[in-house]
This record gives sequence, structure tokens and C-alpha cells, in this order.
Amino acid sequence: MVRINKQWYQRRVRAMASDADMALVFDPMLNTISKKKARNVITRLASCLRRQAFCSNVEMVFAKVPIIKFFDRISECDVDININNTVGIKNSFLLKSISLVDERIAPLIITIKAWAKAQDINSAFQGTLSSYLLVSMVMYFLQTGLSPPLLPPLRQYVDTLQSVNVNTQLQSLQPAKFIKFQVRNKEQLGEVLVKFFQFWARKLRQNKIFSVYTAQEQIRTYNKPFLDTSAYVLCVEEPFLKDNIARAVRGEQFKTVKQKFQQACDKIKDIATFEELFEE
Repeated sequence: MVRINKQWYQRRVRAMASDADMALVFDPMLNTISKKKARNVITRLASCLRRQAFCSNVEMVFAKVPIIKFFDRISECDVDININNTVGIKNSFLLKSISLVDERIAPLIITIKAWAKAQDINSAFQGTLSSYLLVSMVMYFLQTGLSPPLLPPLRQYVDTLQSVNVNTQLQSLQPAKFIKFQVRNKEQLGEVLVKFFQFWARKLRQNKIFSVYTAQEQIRTYNKPFLDTSAYVLCVEEPFLKDNIARAVRGEQFKTVKQKFQQACDKIKDIATFEELFEE
């Protein structure tokens, strides 16, 4: 069975705990605001931040969710600020709740993100896997790739959060008690890790839509705007907005992703510690 070295894991946790995501909320009951308004707010806020001594490398990024990026000299932390992305706030609460369902979940996610980063397949900008996509792949595996599963379908929890006011109601919810699920799976973390790579090495060859909302997969029909079109080589449904988390993954890069997962799947059967996956 593959082991995860405690000291190695703690170093990875420290290395990843180096950024902060914030949201400037105007209307807590709207998922987003218009791009024009977001652009205006971001431009004015960026101008203000550039005059602050604690800020450096202030950058505006006008992506699907416009953000300001900067480095905070005081905390030595990279910071992203979005405008009224309340879905992101609810998603962060949901992911925190998921991490508390079982003590194996957070180490599994951090370990897999460390592996993906080392394989150079953890960048939506470069056409590979965003961190959110990787986390969603872990969640879908925990729902459907283990028997018994480690996570339930997220439908009822997402539906509850959809109507929550992030300014006045979210603070009253407790992440540790939000997901009510009795864990019956007793496998060791190393066993779960091996099965994750085996699961996705197989699933990435299948042309399907994977949903953490329903914990089900569907045959692709290429007729669902924003989720399933011929432009997408991989489809993983975002539980709140019902669009495709994997929309940034591109053809040639997807071949590399599949190759890396298959290589890990082949190698992990013959190693004693997870760190050996990083060795050539």
C-alpha cells in the first residue's frame, strides 16, 4: 500500500497556504454583476491599491470572473479580489464543509494538487487542470469511485446554499455540521489515492459529463450551451452555475493530462511512498 510521508505532506500544506481569495459584494443575492460594472469597480480599486505601500504587482484580469491580483507585503501573501462573485463564497463554504466530512479528504486533495503541479498539468491558463477542476475530480471520485462512497451527491447542499444571503445568513451555518453523511468507508488514505488514479485514468478516456451535483455521469450530446459543446474535450459540471469547470482544457494539453494520469496509474502499483511518483 502506498504511504504518504507526514513531513512531506506538511511541507506541501505550508507551500500551498500562500494565497487569499476575497470578494467585494454589492448585492448578496446576485451571483454576479454586469461585466461593465465589475470592470469599472476593478479599475477604480486597482488605482487605489497601487497607491498603498503594502501592495505590489497590482494586476487587473478581465476573465469570466474579473479579478484584481496583488501581493500583500505585510502577510507575504498573493491576493485575488473579485466583484460580487457570491457563488465563489458559497463554493468556498461548501468545499470547507466537504473537507470536514472525513479526515482523509483534505490530505487527499492537497496531495493530488501537489502531484498535478509537479507534472505541470495544474494551470487553466495553459489549457490543463485548474485547482477547482482537480478538487471537483476528487469529489466525483469520492462519490462514485469508492464503495461505500466517502461523499454524497451535493444536490441538497447546493440547493440550500443557492438561497442563502452571504452577508447575513452564511455566517450562521457551521461547516462541520452542514453535510450530514455517515461515512462507512474504512480504506486507508494510500488505498484511496491509488484508486483515484486508477479511476481517472479510465474515466478520462470516456466521453461523458461528470456531475458532483448528482454524483452521476451522462453521455455527451453536444447540445448544452456552456456545459456540453464540441469545443470542450472534457466536461465536469459546476454544481452552482451548471456550466463546464473544464472549459479551459484544450486538445493537445488534454492528451498530456491523460498520459500523466495513466503513467501515475501504472507507476503507483510498484512504489512504497507517494513521493516516488515525483521521481523520473
